Amino acid sequence: MTVKREKAFRNAIASTRMEGLSFSKKSEQDCLRYLDGHLDAATLVREVLRQPQDTAAQR
Repeated sequence: MTVKREKAFRNAIASTRMEGLSFSKKSEQDCLRYLDGHLDAATLVREVLRQPQDTAAQR
């Protein structure tokens, strides 16, 4: 991953948290796998949709 992409990713996480939303370690790892080219966007979406939903996070 380029330094520019890493910085943009870290800024996105910080912005998410400043808005009062959570960003789990699992989500961070998933995004890093995508940004590093280990999986494509379609695969990432399928994996996320298969994960059990946390009802507290949906509120």
